[in-house]
Amino acid sequence: MEERLRILELIEAGEISVEEGARRLEALAEGVEAPDTPLARPAVVRHLWQAVFWTGAGLVVGGGLLVQAVYTQAVSAGWLTWGWVLFALGVLGVALGWWLRRARWLSLRVRQPDGPNISFALPLPLGPVAWVLRIARPSVPQLREMGVDELILAMREEVRDGRPVVVEVDEGESGDQVQIYFG
Repeated sequence: MEERLRILELIEAGEISVEEGARRLEALAEGVEAPDTPLARPAVVRHLWQAVFWTGAGLVVGGGLLVQAVYTQAVSAGWLTWGWVLFALGVLGVALGWWLRRARWLSLRVRQPDGPNISFALPLPLGPVAWVLRIARPSVPQLREMGVDELILAMREEVRDGRPVVVEVDEGESGDQVQIYFG
């Protein structure tokens, strides 16, 4: 009963989808323990990419209308530069929003029994990270002997195949819980 309540609380908090919750509840009914899948995309991620995308779309429209107003002689030609600047910023915002939607996100959660709970998520492109590590390898002695860049590239291949990389550390009921999810 306690596990069912926990699943319903996860759905209510938006940490898992309704479909995932239904799958877990069905697995409990069948007596099969459902895997505890961590949050792939926190709600803040969804809101962030949408905010960036739609702000960019608004800037494209605003810049386009301003440029159009200059060309139809409705406003002075001095506004032409601002119209193109707004339009270009809007195109960059739309592109960034689209990339954020498709990007793989690194999510970190730390739950402490007697302290604050920490949740953190950021988009992390693994290809450029591996490239930077490969360039830094000759300068950093600790990286010379490790294949961190190869590990990151292997992790990128796993994520491309649709298998997220999950690391969980649980120190028991009275200890901290750390969950790292990349996917």
